Amino acid sequence: MKTTDIRMAFLLALLLVLPLQGQAQEVHKANPGSPQATALYPKAPNTIRLVSYNVGAFTKYTSGSYASIARMMLELDADAVALQELDSCTTRTGGIFQIDRLARLMKWHYAYAPAMPYRGGSYGIGVVCRNRIGHHYTIALPPGGEPRTVAVVELDDCIVASTHLDLQAETQVREAEYINRIFSERYGESDKPVFLLGDLNAQPDSQTLQTLKQHWTVLSVEGNTYSSREPKMCIDYVLQLNNGVPCRVTDSQIATRFHSGDVTQASDHLPIYVDVELLPTE
Repeated sequence: MKTTDIRMAFLLALLLVLPLQGQAQEVHKANPGSPQATALYPKAPNTIRLVSYNVGAFTKYTSGSYASIARMMLELDADAVALQELDSCTTRTGGIFQIDRLARLMKWHYAYAPAMPYRGGSYGIGVVCRNRIGHHYTIALPPGGEPRTVAVVELDDCIVASTHLDLQAETQVREAEYINRIFSERYGESDKPVFLLGDLNAQPDSQTLQTLKQHWTVLSVEGNTYSSREPKMCIDYVLQLNNGVPCRVTDSQIATRFHSGDVTQASDHLPIYVDVELLPTE
């Protein structure tokens, strides 16, 4: 490659990166950690805040709600956020690797799990975390209406998984049975708590939830998370694997108001969170 070509490529990369760095600075300026910014959802000391949020490819009601969602998750003082409906480099959303964009704005770590090829890129789920991710991997779920996956991240003190189950009830049950088996085999004897977060597309009294409850405990408050503008369905959850590791839930809410953004504009789902205190094992 000629020297002039290298210089042009460098300048082009710089032009792409600098605006994002500026946006990240603005996002963090809007969330200085002041008492006013965190007053809506105070978090007790020594707890972990886990959030599940279907972000609708950041384009349900706007052309791109990246900065708004980044500000709201920072205001919420989350520690890990499980995300559903993510595009990666698709023509639908301008070739943006969406979870990377969000993580850069938040200055966090992330793991992405593609579920299927989509419009020149892929479509899937992921997790963004405040702390470093030790290991991460993807689990492909049994086939159904659409390919579905689980994104798993292993952190120092817990395991966090994000998923988005199928719309068809029969497929959901097969997916739930598979999740039960895989996580029980891999983490049934683990000394870390394991959390499953996601849009399960299933109501609390569904067979899907009853199947999951054979191996998991629902930690999140029962309330309507869809749609964000007229919440009438409870389909987003946080669960813990029954592997004998003790935790105490100190709070769980559906976040409906923020100082830093309009949650009814950011996505068609509302974020739901659980605060857990990790207890010493006997």
